[in-house]
Amino acid sequence: MSFFNKFNESDKINLFLGDFLVRNAGYPTRRELAKLLMKDMKENIKGYIRDENSLFQVSQVYLDGVVSSRSSLLKKIKNLYETNRETPEVLNVFSESDKINAVFSTDYDIVLDDINSNKVIKILPTDENVPMASNGEVKHYKVLGDVNRYEKLFISIQDFRKLKVLDFYKNFFKSMKEDIEKYPTIILGLDLNNIDLIDMLEAVLAGVKTNDIIYAVSSSNVLKTRTIERLNELGIKLLPHSEEDFLKELRGYLSSETLEESDEVYIGKKLFR
Repeated sequence: MSFFNKFNESDKINLFLGDFLVRNAGYPTRRELAKLLMKDMKENIKGYIRDENSLFQVSQVYLDGVVSSRSSLLKKIKNLYETNRETPEVLNVFSESDKINAVFSTDYDIVLDDINSNKVIKILPTDENVPMASNGEVKHYKVLGDVNRYEKLFISIQDFRKLKVLDFYKNFFKSMKEDIEKYPTIILGLDLNNIDLIDMLEAVLAGVKTNDIIYAVSSSNVLKTRTIERLNELGIKLLPHSEEDFLKELRGYLSSETLEESDEVYIGKKLFR
């Protein structure tokens, strides 16, 4: 049966979309940004990077070994988003459905805000006061900022550390946690083996009482042992499913279409056919 049959028709959900939106809109993912930055590095500089898929690590080494100015790095990132992209119609449902409470994003794009800006409230860590969704808008939490305010992006290891510990950002995380505790959260499109994304999940979910309401969709058959351990510690349930097929079910739920029965049944962390 469909995963969404467990919800009532009126139930709201949260979505943690990771690279999902940017891939569909043609923007670079975090992993692709890391590769682009590494093209400017000499081989001896690359040796300081422990994980080439970690944009936090690559950006830190880029700052330390390629440019001495943080503004130069941020302008480079901004330029990579300058090209006009087309927003696929498939993404419209994320701003038009009244079943989405909040979307959490780990990328720097403005895709969701561009789809239907009147129905989306953007929330950034750098906001002095957390914006309120007073007319049923979708709350869009941009965990690391976005390119419209590129000078305030969180991109390096040092940036992320400040984001986690400085008091100024506590209200942002508090608001996110309140939404996660209130509504079921589905993680779609995250590279669960990427250390940056797991670190972000730990920062966001620290102290959250999940009550078995956080699910991560993964089509990967090869998850690192440490990844699985960290997801278990966070109370995240894995849903083995292809992202494309799950998206079809998700769109049906968000647009109130009749969900088709399937031969797949979710039980705990395993998928039985």
